[in-house]
This record gives sequence, C-alpha cells and structure tokens, in this order.
Amino acid sequence: MAATRPHFTSSPRPYTHSLRLTFTYQGSELRLSGVERVAMLSLAPVGRPPEEGQSGYWIQVRSSEGQVVYHRPLHDPMRTTVEVFGDAPGQPMRRVTNANPVGEFEVLVPDLPEASDFALYGPTPGAKPGAHSEQLVRHSFDELRRMATNLPERE
Repeated sequence: MAATRPHFTSSPRPYTHSLRLTFTYQGSELRLSGVERVAMLSLAPVGRPPEEGQSGYWIQVRSSEGQVVYHRPLHDPMRTTVEVFGDAPGQPMRRVTNANPVGEFEVLVPDLPEASDFALYGPTPGAKPGAHSEQLVRHSFDELRRMATNLPERE
C-alpha cells in the first residue's frame, strides 16, 4: 500500500547551533565553568513547561518578552543523594544524602535567535525531598555567547 501522507511533518529549524554549558559544583556552590557553541540541535522539549511551585531540576530558555521558548527536565545533575547497599547481605539498597557533592555536568540548549535568558532550576542545597524548586543559576544569552570558546559566525 502506497503512503499518501507522510507520518511526520517537516518544518524548518529556527536554529542550527546549540550551546553546551558546563557547570561545576562543590557542596552548595554551583558555577558555570564553560560554554561551547556546537553545530547540532538540542533535544526537543518534553511536555509542558514547569510551573511555579514544582519540584525537581530543569533548564529553561526565555525570550526578551519573558516567554518560555525552550525547557528540559534534568535528573538530579548535582547528585545530592547516592544509592548505597544495605549494611548486611540481602538488605535492600537505599538512597542517602550525599554530604559533600562534587562534580560537573553539561546541558545543551538551542542557540535560538529569540533566546534572551537561560536559567537552571532545582531545590536549594540541603532542601528536603520534594521541596519547591528555585532558580539556581541565570545567565543572559549575550553573556553565554561572549563566553563561548569557539563562537563561529551566526547564521
């Protein structure tokens, strides 16, 4: 049977590059340590943008008018808890608070022409599980583009 309609629609991409943001953290200190502009598309947004009072981690890109133009959930990027084995053989594994989380993680955000601000949301360090998320980091896209180590010509 010949297909008369494609099973997907094709629409022009509004961008061709993304920004790879590298964050480092130690304890409750979180900082942006690197920005790289790469020729690739970011993952598509999943579901509706998070709302006020929600818990968890996510990234968000807003336009200069304050409209959310991109968002993605993240899975505990700062490893505030770790999984450990039970004390005796046969006991179940459990999650415990990581007393001094140290590490780095990367996120990829589209370098959209209308992008104005980037923000990372999550629970504040030491917050109880399920606590409401707050803005942990915010940077303007102008600042991110200036920080980029390999900024090619914009399309």
